[in-house]
Amino acid sequence: MTTEEQHNREPILSVQNIKKYYPVKQHAILFSRIVNFVKAVDGVSFDIYKGETVGLVGESGCGKSTLARCLVKLEKLNAGEIRIEETDIVTITKRSEELAFRKEIQMIFQDPYSSLNPRKLVLDIIREPLDIHMKRMPFEERNQRVYEILNLVGLEHYHALRYPHEFSGGQRQRIGIARALILNPKIVVCDEPVSALDVSVQAQILNLLQELQEEFDLTFLFIAHDLSVIKHISDKVLVMYLGVIVEFGPTSEIFKNPSHPYTVSLLSAIPIPNPAIEKERIILEGDVPSPVDIPPGCRFSPRCYKADDDLCVTIEPQLVELKPGIFCACHYPEKDKQVIKY
Repeated sequence: MTTEEQHNREPILSVQNIKKYYPVKQHAILFSRIVNFVKAVDGVSFDIYKGETVGLVGESGCGKSTLARCLVKLEKLNAGEIRIEETDIVTITKRSEELAFRKEIQMIFQDPYSSLNPRKLVLDIIREPLDIHMKRMPFEERNQRVYEILNLVGLEHYHALRYPHEFSGGQRQRIGIARALILNPKIVVCDEPVSALDVSVQAQILNLLQELQEEFDLTFLFIAHDLSVIKHISDKVLVMYLGVIVEFGPTSEIFKNPSHPYTVSLLSAIPIPNPAIEKERIILEGDVPSPVDIPPGCRFSPRCYKADDDLCVTIEPQLVELKPGIFCACHYPEKDKQVIKY
């Protein structure tokens, strides 16, 4: 889909300047007081259109999972707006509106071992959303829906009468996928759904997600550390660093000609099993700054190979559109930077 076509329709998910801060307390002898905040998500904005898969990448601790939990209202925002089509989910207060919103967006969690209740049968785990949202549906029909969704994710009927500990990691993640899809949501947030799995199982789960997306016309926000996974499954890529989005654009363009120095550094770390290909490896100095003590100016400037001592350390760059569909937050973006040279 072209940028012009996207401008002519409304996004299915619109995120505008959302912030999530966690208070940090300093304990004194007789009292404790809040002295600062962990700025986990600090002014993030983006749009996702129906049927797309948008990949979200970044180092550990940059705020990816917090952002995901904010989108499904597992975390309460400090500021900002999240709209699913025409509904602002942040301002929802009524129970009926909350239930309607929950049916529109679901989440697949990272750890298939801890995201399933070990004391419940798989049948009960997957049926629970139906028990909450479809109370008028006959009990046997709800069970039948569970059996149908199990078949869709590659499991059998008899698996419904087992407990989570009786399954492998890949099978448990299939159960998590079934639970997320049982209500036929429009949007699915995938929080690193394959990072805890073996490589061979990862491929199976990724293929399954793509098949289900095509069958049910799903929209994915897919979080991952592995850039190869993001390249394989995503239509667009969001690059996150220290609570903010630093680059956003089509996957093919981001991987071919990254604009932000941080994106360039990430892509340069991808191993290529071909000695005939010359590759420039960029090693970042230092560690990611603390989200409690964010450096002034550009957040990436202490580790950036292009930073200067004037503009970069005093003024924070804004996310601007460099060319149609390509957004970057950098004072000195790369121009036609190719990480791999043939």
